[in-house]
Amino acid sequence: MNYELVLSDLGGVVVDFNADRIVLQVSQLVGKPFDEVQAVIYHKELLLLFEIGRMSPKEYYEGLKSRLGLSWTYEQFVRSWNDIFSENAEVVQILQRLRKRHKIVALTNTNELHINHIRATLPSLSLFSDWVASCEVGTRKPEPEIYRLALERMGVRADRAVYIDDRPEMVEAGAALGLKAIHFESSRQLEQELQALGLNF
Repeated sequence: MNYELVLSDLGGVVVDFNADRIVLQVSQLVGKPFDEVQAVIYHKELLLLFEIGRMSPKEYYEGLKSRLGLSWTYEQFVRSWNDIFSENAEVVQILQRLRKRHKIVALTNTNELHINHIRATLPSLSLFSDWVASCEVGTRKPEPEIYRLALERMGVRADRAVYIDDRPEMVEAGAALGLKAIHFESSRQLEQELQALGLNF
């Protein structure tokens, strides 16, 4: 099969992140248990709306503030919220090699603050020819719409696209639409699976 497009998740694949860091910081700050703080930060009435662009960063911050008694200013929140990322250099190198012969597109569930921070602080991710981010398109994985949108935007059929994600439920959703889906576990495993598919890099 001659694959034209590689769709890649960001967090857990191209970008490493420590999501527990901000939960621990807030937990210590407000004197509440880790699990309670985590449940608020990831609450579907907050984070879900934030990730599909129906809630602004300040509205999300105000939601956390009111539910947790958070004393941080908005600026303090933004700094801590974004201070969780680092580049997975080995995966970046693989994608940089792939982009010589294939279209490389980011397909990610994320929010406005995180996507803007990643774009601004990780210049190597300019390797992506496009970004399909949940907060910008109004739908998120594993909903079929976001995968179809990425394919339509790039003008590529599902059977001509490879999709990489670290979360099994996202991989299954992509495969159900006809994408050649790879469950990411390590950079070495990813490289081997891409080579087995006959991708040139």
